[in-house]
Amino acid sequence: MPKGMSQLKNLQFLSDYVVGKREENKITELGALADLHQSISIAGLENVVNSSEASMARMFDKDGICSLELSWSPDEDENEVDSQIERDILDKLQPHTNLKELEIRGYRGTTFSDWLGSSSYRNITYLRLDGCRNCCMLPSFGQLPSLKGLRISNFESVEIVGAEFYFYQNDESCLETPFPKLESLSFSSMPCWKEWRSMELNAFPRLRKLTIMECPMLRGDLPNQLPSLQSLWIEKCVEVSCCVPRAPAITTLSISGKHLVGSVVEAITNTQLTCLTSLWISGCSSHIWFPVSAIPPSLHRLTIQECRELEFEMDGQHHSLQELYIRSSCDSLASFSLLDSFPNLVRVEIMYCRNMESIVVSRSLSCLRYLWINHCGSLKSVSTIWMAAPQLQRLSLVGCPEVDLSPTGDGDPHRSLGSLEISYCEKLVSTAAFMNSQFQGLIDLWIEGECESVKCLPKEGWLPASLESLTLEGIKSVETLECKGLAHLTSLHELSIYECPKLENMEGEKLPASLIQLSVSRSPLLGKRCEMKDLQLWPKISHIPAIRVDNRWIW
Repeated sequence: MPKGMSQLKNLQFLSDYVVGKREENKITELGALADLHQSISIAGLENVVNSSEASMARMFDKDGICSLELSWSPDEDENEVDSQIERDILDKLQPHTNLKELEIRGYRGTTFSDWLGSSSYRNITYLRLDGCRNCCMLPSFGQLPSLKGLRISNFESVEIVGAEFYFYQNDESCLETPFPKLESLSFSSMPCWKEWRSMELNAFPRLRKLTIMECPMLRGDLPNQLPSLQSLWIEKCVEVSCCVPRAPAITTLSISGKHLVGSVVEAITNTQLTCLTSLWISGCSSHIWFPVSAIPPSLHRLTIQECRELEFEMDGQHHSLQELYIRSSCDSLASFSLLDSFPNLVRVEIMYCRNMESIVVSRSLSCLRYLWINHCGSLKSVSTIWMAAPQLQRLSLVGCPEVDLSPTGDGDPHRSLGSLEISYCEKLVSTAAFMNSQFQGLIDLWIEGECESVKCLPKEGWLPASLESLTLEGIKSVETLECKGLAHLTSLHELSIYECPKLENMEGEKLPASLIQLSVSRSPLLGKRCEMKDLQLWPKISHIPAIRVDNRWIW
């Protein structure tokens, strides 16, 4: 910090103060700044020597500060820190009771000061503690009457969260209902946390969102009664096996772990989650049987990730589900027919289903607009999608080398599809003649990925005349761009070529007259010819109003 900060006696706002080791930039410089308002972040508190220095900052006298951040930088010798001195320093950094928001990062003591969590801080609404690695006990935040948001992360020594979290012991003035206004509570990255003694205190009456992440040793029960809970996220907590809390208002549930997924499915089949609109389950290696008929009628979004042994029982239809995401799951399915159970789907994403060979749809999917299929290496056919989903607008196929989009029989062309992405699907690119006849309304086409057999693109008659945007990316083998294959594209406005290192030539008269922009990036052979306005190449592109090579406009 600059010298002489203490002389700015009329200063009303200071965003940050970094405590130094020298006399002119110690924390004592803050003592004279009595008129500070709004917020301040004080960093470098590891440089405060003792509580006397901390007290000279006179933090308690600064009644205009409503938001305060106190932070200690990590120290290699943190194990040698005197915990009592650290506690005494924090004691003397006590802010005025007008405070509304408080963050403490990297505090090095083993226990917190008594002021932290005192009910005298009636205005505090948000609190965050992060990286207090030596602390083995949480403050009594349950006694903060206005607290709405609480985040606790990177506590490496806490093993039990118990009564001390809710109230001060032997304090007759304690609130009867701990955490009376808390709406959001988050615990994350607490590797030694083993038990949450939730207490039957009618705590958390207004809690709407509870998040617990990366607490691998946590076992046992969560708070049982959470009447206002709407969103519950439990991720990377492999030992948690408790049932879902009694939360009649819950709408969003995200659960990972072999024990929890089974518990959630059981809760769903027992109709305990009747208001659920979004469900994410992941990380279950054991076999689970999931009846479609048991899914709550309120559910709009379902995500299943890394549940390779999960199987659905097709025992009915669910008419409310609009979004379905299947990722690295359902390995037992070679033929994927789950879509038949959800006739009103709008978005579907299927990823890393390694044994799936075909997607079979026998019923109408008239609402389906977006379909993403990624890295399903065994997939060969999605042909039944076309007749079932006449309003499909966007299709993305990534990493499906065996898939074939050719129509079966004499089906009508698909006119609603406006956007098609084909990435690392060599069979599709090398036999793309079907596009012109099948996708007559296609506007945006993206072709990406290595195709060793493809030396020139596109062949004459391949692409539908409706195209407005064409992108070629990462096609390492292509050497020639065929102008004849683009000549009939009278609506083409934008042509983009990325990472095609061997592409150098353009065969034919010139690119379409309708083009407004040509972009060439990380394709050095073609890019150099464009920049030099090569005599053979330039007449084929000079009519384009905007030409960009590697983010530089050359025309």
